Amino acid sequence: MHMILEGDHQRAWKDGEKHESRLVFIGRDLDADRLRKSFEACQAA
Repeated sequence: MHMILEGDHQRAWKDGEKHESRLVFIGRDLDADRLRKSFEACQAA
């Protein structure tokens, strides 16, 4: 497995639809807490 990062707008948001994006990590023995904390540390205020 290797790293692949690809993103594209699928469609415009529908009225009233929750705006959210998801990242999916596929792997074994990933440290979910460490990944979560790392991403939270990158959030813009």
